[in-house]
Amino acid sequence: MEPRSARTTADPGLIGLLGFIIATLTAQLAHLGVQSESAVFWVGAVFGGIVQVTAGMLSYFIGDDFHFIVYNAFGWYWICMPGFLLGGELGFFEVSGPARPLFSLIFSVLAFGFMFAGATHNTALPVTLLCVSIGLGLEAVGGFTGVDGWANVGAWFLIVASALAAYLLIEKFYWRTMGRHVIPLGRPWIAGGADREP
Repeated sequence: MEPRSARTTADPGLIGLLGFIIATLTAQLAHLGVQSESAVFWVGAVFGGIVQVTAGMLSYFIGDDFHFIVYNAFGWYWICMPGFLLGGELGFFEVSGPARPLFSLIFSVLAFGFMFAGATHNTALPVTLLCVSIGLGLEAVGGFTGVDGWANVGAWFLIVASALAAYLLIEKFYWRTMGRHVIPLGRPWIAGGADREP
């Protein structure tokens, strides 16, 4: 870990995690009927989309391939999702039928693939990505079958993923700002992640 005084850049993962937490939690609360989908459009586009894409692109400049692809992938996902909502409201380029659940299924598979690279960092990161994969997969099944129960269970998995991301953010923030590990993230599942930051 590089001393704080020697750093010239901040960690883009701080805003990337924050964007993921806020967008995911907002969307799943709407999915469970706690709030309307109107908030999902704006919060998803800004925090899920713009913030995560920004974090991904900033990761490029510090040579962080893992976060470059993960934040960009899910950032662009969140830019598309509000477009789906807007199209449904306006009847303009409306996305219907199996297209939306197929889109979620693709990102479920991507999250599962990202999990293995995340497993070289610690325990909390791959568990978070696994919850994202399961959650999106179940929401896709709900979309394909029309059974809300599948999608509701998927929403709870994504809420857990949001909570785990908040856990990761707490550790990363205090480590980067105070040089202190405040909560354990667990050991990596896969060797090869030496000198990884939390």
